[in-house]
Amino acid sequence: MTKTQKQRDKQIRSVLTIACETIKETVFGFHYLTHSVDLNNETNTLKVQCFFNDDIALESATPQLDELTNIILKELTSIKLDAKPAHILFFAN
Repeated sequence: MTKTQKQRDKQIRSVLTIACETIKETVFGFHYLTHSVDLNNETNTLKVQCFFNDDIALESATPQLDELTNIILKELTSIKLDAKPAHILFFAN
């Protein structure tokens, strides 16, 4: 990984951490999020996986999933990474 890629990876992790903490404060049962990305093709390879404590927590949060997606996309946009809602997936732990 080049120095530039390491810096970009750090940026991505940083904004996703902010998004995660924001979501944890507003949505009961949200556990964590993780991501994968090919830094040579960020826009097309980014996948963000969001995990809830269980099926009940995920079902309870279903009306808010668009809002959660927007929080994540807003943070990614702040570092000029144009992700799409389809890149964000929600699961129960």
